[in-house]
Amino acid sequence: MGPKLSKKKKKQKSSQSKKRKKTVKRIRRSTLTSKKSSHLNKKNSKSNEKKKKKKKKKRTNSFTSFDFKNKETNDLTLESDRFLQSLLSQEQPRNTPKKHQIKVLFLGCAESGKSTIIKNIKCFTSTQFSNEEKIEFRDAIRENVLSDMGTLLSLAQFELKINFENDLLELIEEFNQITQSQKSTNRIWTLVQKIWEYQEIQLIYYQKHKFSKSKYHLTESAEVFFNKVRTIKQPEFLPNTEEILKCYLPTTHIVMEEIVFSEHIWKSFDLPGMREDRKQWPSVYNAVNLVCFVVALSEFDMSLRESTGENRLRDSLNEFSNICSSPWFTNTQIILLFNKTDIFKKKLKKVELHSSFPEYNGDNSYHDAFEFIKSKFLDESIVGSYDRKRIQIYLVNALDLNSVSTTFNHISDKYFNSEN
Repeated sequence: MGPKLSKKKKKQKSSQSKKRKKTVKRIRRSTLTSKKSSHLNKKNSKSNEKKKKKKKKKRTNSFTSFDFKNKETNDLTLESDRFLQSLLSQEQPRNTPKKHQIKVLFLGCAESGKSTIIKNIKCFTSTQFSNEEKIEFRDAIRENVLSDMGTLLSLAQFELKINFENDLLELIEEFNQITQSQKSTNRIWTLVQKIWEYQEIQLIYYQKHKFSKSKYHLTESAEVFFNKVRTIKQPEFLPNTEEILKCYLPTTHIVMEEIVFSEHIWKSFDLPGMREDRKQWPSVYNAVNLVCFVVALSEFDMSLRESTGENRLRDSLNEFSNICSSPWFTNTQIILLFNKTDIFKKKLKKVELHSSFPEYNGDNSYHDAFEFIKSKFLDESIVGSYDRKRIQIYLVNALDLNSVSTTFNHISDKYFNSEN
């Protein structure tokens, strides 16, 4: 009996030894998938990883087996389980820390350039315009062309009382008939091209500054798009970045854009500037980090579209005063952006600032004219209780990528890049 029992014990020991070796091998193959398992056999790592791909499901099951009678095997299994949990946690997507959000309001009167500045910020932060946005801008450009041509002809006929020659008059009458009927037809673009080619029409356009106080207002890029009608009328036409920036698309409701800028997300609110739409502004006054108030310098001689008797720049002064005196912005940084500096310089060569602001006694130089306008906005009667020293002033050209990027990179660095 003794020898037989001895053989049985040997077989049991041998079986347990083999079982233990198999378990250790399985665990070793699994733990090698972790970079932390440098204490295991490096020579077998390549072959074991190949086997891992074939027997993935089987190995996964081995982690759940637990031998209560064998402490050595249990310890190795627990160690392998820890590695498995580590691997699983690495494979799961990590929650990246949220970028700091900054709420920015772009305020100002209609056509001051708020929307154009935001479009330009999107450009230099590599935020692409979607196809849907491009289609919207394309339609707006076409609408700009037809509207501007209609305005130009109305200015000529009703303000200047010009009697055109028969051939041009026939084109104008046909244009008016089509636009009044609101029919979509390619003929309208041919008419725009032909009418614009007449020298007398272009002469009226170049004298438009003389009628800035009238009710006939052209968009600032009218000439650019008149000269591109052949391209604009094509069915496949989609505007490029420059054309999008020059397009006038009236803002009639609050538009929020999330723009990743530097290390932050700018929640930029573009607010409508027409008087009847400004009642929407207070709805977004809560928890504002930055107010950018945009003023179009070039509009010092222009009247409001909605009220021809009122000066646009004086309207901006009144609205800026309301912002400074608002309790919502007592502790909010206010940026005063003087826009359209390039047009302002050109206009000063033709139009006297004194004609719109009789209190101005300086010459018509750019420097003196700008200093006068700046002093008006910083006057105590306008700023009120808001600390004037906190108001930061920037000169910008909304159509110039370099001008806008330089300005807003400086603003971001000065006020937000120290925050995390």
